[in-house]
Amino acid sequence: MHDVSFMAHPEWFRWREGLRRRVLAARTLARARAVIAVSQFSRDEILRFFDVPTSRVHVVRSGIRVPTVLHQPPSIPLVLFVGSIFNRRHVPTLVSAFAKVCRTVPEARLVLVGDDRTYPPIDLPALIAATGTGHRISLRSYLPERELAALYQQSRVFAFLSEYEGFGLTPLEAMSAGVPVVVADTPVARELYRNAAVFVPVRDVTATAHAITQLLVDESAHARQRELSATLVPSFRWTRAAQETLKVFEQAARNDG
Repeated sequence: MHDVSFMAHPEWFRWREGLRRRVLAARTLARARAVIAVSQFSRDEILRFFDVPTSRVHVVRSGIRVPTVLHQPPSIPLVLFVGSIFNRRHVPTLVSAFAKVCRTVPEARLVLVGDDRTYPPIDLPALIAATGTGHRISLRSYLPERELAALYQQSRVFAFLSEYEGFGLTPLEAMSAGVPVVVADTPVARELYRNAAVFVPVRDVTATAHAITQLLVDESAHARQRELSATLVPSFRWTRAAQETLKVFEQAARNDG
């Protein structure tokens, strides 16, 4: 189970979708011999909302592909967001913060990649236009994997301002490409990214703008975050995740016997 956002924040879901998820989760958790959560935070949330024995819920963090060589910092001041666009990821906060960034770094660009799934719906193009920086912002619903990989390589800063995640994969993808990351300060973000990310308060436009600007213009800060990312990323290998998942399967099989 990746997360239980539908329990923690039902207001983020249309009522039919929220009900479907709640019913499906309750039924499957009741039948499961073992449950895999992708973070300690997610495990705690599962146990908070569902009556599941603690011994059945195991943490296996997801993995990412780790390149053997990290890229050199790009000269283009490109800020990137990747992920389905939900209200909890506060893309409007990022857009407003980017407008402030442009006052200091007028050549900056922002690329938003993700399908718009906001509920209640947000008119992102209108919001972008209202900032007066629409010519510097690109909104893409989807990119093929090869193009997305190239975009990571071209980016100087990655921003992900989500207030609730079970894991949060794309910031780690950015780190694996050598891109410093700015994230919302949440328990799961602290758990996963540790000191390899720059943390900002949720919905804080000014703090977000300051963090992004610093990573765009301060070479020492940029280099420091890249070094910290390079130290963190190897712990998220898929081989480790596979081995830990196999152990959960084996334990569940032994318990059944």
